[in-house]
Amino acid sequence: MFQHVINELNSLITQYSQAEGFLERRGDNTLDLINSELATIEFLSASQADQICDQAIQATGEKSLGLKLGVRLDMLSAGIFGYALMSCATVGKTLHLLRRYNQAVLPSMTIDLIQEGTSVLLSVRATHLPKQLQRFYTDTLFSALFVHIRLLTGNNQLSAKIYLKHAPVSDADLYQSIFGDQIYFGAERDAIIFENKTVDYPLLESNSEVGLIFQRECDRIVAADQHLGLISQRVKQILVSSRLRFPTCAEMAAEIHMSESTLQRRLKKENTRYQELLDQVRYRLALEYFKGTQLPVVDVADLLGFSSATNFRRTFKRWSGVTPAAIRKIS
Repeated sequence: MFQHVINELNSLITQYSQAEGFLERRGDNTLDLINSELATIEFLSASQADQICDQAIQATGEKSLGLKLGVRLDMLSAGIFGYALMSCATVGKTLHLLRRYNQAVLPSMTIDLIQEGTSVLLSVRATHLPKQLQRFYTDTLFSALFVHIRLLTGNNQLSAKIYLKHAPVSDADLYQSIFGDQIYFGAERDAIIFENKTVDYPLLESNSEVGLIFQRECDRIVAADQHLGLISQRVKQILVSSRLRFPTCAEMAAEIHMSESTLQRRLKKENTRYQELLDQVRYRLALEYFKGTQLPVVDVADLLGFSSATNFRRTFKRWSGVTPAAIRKIS
């Protein structure tokens, strides 16, 4: 998921670099260098992400860069992680899931979730990071979380108290436009306090059966992080984290910053092909849907990107040797 955040940051700083008069005001080409660096990195580590974000803050001179990034983030673009968050029953469940997948969301920060009387406190900490980077990550997470909670509940009136360690800013209006009036600068910690009535508020798209499937896939992705040096594992991770439409081989190659021929050659060295990996992911997800939910075959076919239920049934039988109906009887 964090790779998606960096990709969106790349898009944002590209806009800065193209703004009229920006280079004249800043007097360097740092943003172009950041874009070039991103284009050469296959697998982004937490330390590389920290370095790139820090460079972006310095190059743009924009102290509120994190806020502007957070409101741009699209939960659906986060693939499996986004769908897992959306499928939760309540705001509180979403917060607990965010805490559970802390390392996938913001690997350089620690997210704490504490019940305090009639409210729940979500705080973040990363004392090993420079203050401006701590502020950037905090602003990004808090603004993205606040915007999406309102979207997921359909309630723009939900409120919370926002506490930020950094001093009052000249662009406080931007903070208030996102968080409302209950925002406090110069606090002892970076935190959001939600009242229990907000924590218990239901989400519009909640689906416990599908949510469990997405959570299991999130767990597998997190557990597989140690294997990300293998191109095939990286490809499978992206496939599992994709939206409803799976990328083509060419699109996958672009996603991991290599040519299609290079991707095919690297996969061949690992004794596999792109289509094989795609089939493995689709088959695994299909089994999860059939064993964990009562979704109709036509809906499962649609979730897995098939043009029709007929094509899906034929392909599933080729994968498993039996029909979807037979699999459900077995399970």
